[in-house]
Amino acid sequence: MPIAARWIHLGPVRAQSLQAAYRGYANALPASGAPTVLWGRAAESLPLEAGHWVEPGEFIFALLVPLRLAPGRRARWVSWGLSPLVAALRRFGLAAYLEGGAILVQAQRLAGGYAKECGSCALVLGHFPAEIGADARQRLRFDAWLAALDREARARQVLAAFRASLEAQYDWQFDTAWPTEAELAAIKAEFPVADTPVE
Repeated sequence: MPIAARWIHLGPVRAQSLQAAYRGYANALPASGAPTVLWGRAAESLPLEAGHWVEPGEFIFALLVPLRLAPGRRARWVSWGLSPLVAALRRFGLAAYLEGGAILVQAQRLAGGYAKECGSCALVLGHFPAEIGADARQRLRFDAWLAALDREARARQVLAAFRASLEAQYDWQFDTAWPTEAELAAIKAEFPVADTPVE
């Protein structure tokens, strides 16, 4: 039987609001709580880890999983958390592979992330581009409106593939969710002036 999980859109993500959101959710999530994926698109360049940055427009996500559902060895969290993203990228014809916290295609970093303990959760924080695939550079250049529409449709396909891969690999069943009052209070406690839109 699938495990109930939560899929929460944060809206445009800034560095301080992202940190407040994942810390707040982690602090509010009980040990018996459901795995939660917070996601959004970077509204600005965001530092991720070890000198890597998330560029504006890229997807960024925080996978929060109660420790009871995470792998026992913390050294495995990053590969466990990023492997569904590798599977999603392969659905678009990319020969993606995982090396540490980096997802590489033809030895070039395309995406990645890192893992750590946050509250009573395993946290995997990662990012991936909205435009991928062999045809990402060959857009409908003759019409700017059609090109923008095509890019956004492709970005939604990438996101849907990532969500489907998470469900398939972890035996989760996502429900689009909204924060509870306790979660909103926990986020506000982390960053009192955080403007964290949630859809």
